[in-house]
Amino acid sequence: MLTPALNTSSEPFIVLVILVISIILFVTEKMRVDLVAILVLLALLLTGVVPEQDILSGFSNAATMTIVAMFILSAGLQRTGIVRWIANQLHALVGRGQQRMNTVLMAVCGFFSAFTSNTATVAVLLPVSMSLAKKRNINPSRVLMPLSFAAQFGGVCTLIGTTTNLLVSAIAVEAGYPALSMFEFAKLGLVCFVVGMVYMLFASRFLMKDRISADGVTEEYRLQDYLTEMRVLEGSSLIGQTGGENGLTEIGEVTVLEIIRDGKPIWAPQSTEIQQDDILLIRGDVTLVMESEGRLKLEDWAEGNLSETHLRSDDVTLMEVMIPTGSHIIGRSINQLDFYWRYHAAVLGVRRRGSPLQERMANVAFKNGDTLLLQGHKSDLEHLADEQDFVLLQDLSPLKLKKRRALLALMIMMAVLVTASLGMLSVLSAALLGAVAMVITRCIRPDEVYESIDMKVIVLLAGLIPLGLAMQNSGLAEICVDYLVTEVGSYGPFALLCLLYAITMVLTAVMSNAATAVLLAPIALAIADGFAVDPKPFLMAVTFAASTCFSTPVGYQTNVMIYGPGGYKYIDFLKIGVPLNLIFFVISVTLIPYIWPF
Repeated sequence: MLTPALNTSSEPFIVLVILVISIILFVTEKMRVDLVAILVLLALLLTGVVPEQDILSGFSNAATMTIVAMFILSAGLQRTGIVRWIANQLHALVGRGQQRMNTVLMAVCGFFSAFTSNTATVAVLLPVSMSLAKKRNINPSRVLMPLSFAAQFGGVCTLIGTTTNLLVSAIAVEAGYPALSMFEFAKLGLVCFVVGMVYMLFASRFLMKDRISADGVTEEYRLQDYLTEMRVLEGSSLIGQTGGENGLTEIGEVTVLEIIRDGKPIWAPQSTEIQQDDILLIRGDVTLVMESEGRLKLEDWAEGNLSETHLRSDDVTLMEVMIPTGSHIIGRSINQLDFYWRYHAAVLGVRRRGSPLQERMANVAFKNGDTLLLQGHKSDLEHLADEQDFVLLQDLSPLKLKKRRALLALMIMMAVLVTASLGMLSVLSAALLGAVAMVITRCIRPDEVYESIDMKVIVLLAGLIPLGLAMQNSGLAEICVDYLVTEVGSYGPFALLCLLYAITMVLTAVMSNAATAVLLAPIALAIADGFAVDPKPFLMAVTFAASTCFSTPVGYQTNVMIYGPGGYKYIDFLKIGVPLNLIFFVISVTLIPYIWPF
């Protein structure tokens, strides 16, 4: 717990400035979220708002350490193959119809998301869902959004379902209130789960559009926004034509963005005549480009750069992969990674939803949610299923279920849940013991432990927890509450509950849900103090609003994961997600006062 700093008249203003700047940086995404968190810590330290001995207290906070342990527990379940094995059994359960398939997929996804990482669960179920949809001639666009939303439905049912729940509980403990129990959230979470599933079954049938071909995006590669590079071979019909009008631009949705000659980009490529050995930077439908490759005498530059002995055997295949949150390659380019020699696969194309790529492929800094078109030997691509840097959009790898260890991992996870929910151990103690047990029983190797922990999330939390507590100690939270009570307080605590939920819901749509919860939880506690009521209703409003963001593709990690593979547009999330957020708002503000009275 932070030591209360000297409360001078300038301290609330200083904290407010730090708060506003951090929100702007989170919303604009000008910097990585973990870097913003480090800057927040430095600002709090240099301004003297937080004493030096307390500035790193976020790293030792119970919520932070619990989340570290949960990363390890979740990885143990994933590495032993138990989650994937269960996912593969869905082929016998989903039936032929879209509604039954979506029901089973959402139920399974929601269940696992209540106890393991949401993103890991979606990563396992995403290729399975696309395969099921393809075999039943169901458009993947009607399957993946329900899958992502179900991960959020499940996450709000338990204390360990999301980092948000753990953080809010820890902040309450720091303020002197009792911790939230393991299944405290289930009272409202299960209602939201059922209502959310019913709504998504309706939406997937009547509101969603078919955004990609029903036979599956993965094998046909009919994607419109890929960036790729081709070398012009001797005798190509493109020689002498311009970058603006040529045989490529005539075949369909294909644009030559740049001509590279002798390693240097050509100025005004649209009016420049193409020459032999030029490298063409192309954006468009990869299918059309690949179909015309032989006729126009072009060669994929990534493949052409490799030795003749590479990627020439009969087992060479294509595969799409998506870059998930926490991938080590985020922010790095093909050149920086030495991609082929690291992963034994050539990058033929890069696709980014929402922001067209203009620069050379080798220099593109990868972002969360990018889709890569890879070429490589099937055996090499199969190994990518075990790489945390990628999510395969089609599951090539054979199932490797380690039966004995899978059973041990499942038993360890169950022991953690039982001991924590019955109060035999604290959540932190149970999670840490479980994490150690995963390593001792070799369900996860020691080197894999470090890989399983998303340090960006840990640094984000550890950096923002002192900011949230500084809001309390400096008096800024009290000032905010005084203003709210003056403007809205005459209508009673219920009105402030509705307002707090609405503010959280809007903020979490444009910035990290964990950051939103950390910043608003102190205000929730201050509101409760102002009315001399139980803070639990206000804390629940923050957790549920922050953990359920359906209205934007970037508001929640799982939304980013399915954005590209589902071929969605931003408007799809607004059309489907905004009504669902409003439904959850009405359900939550109606039931919270009854389940947790003021």
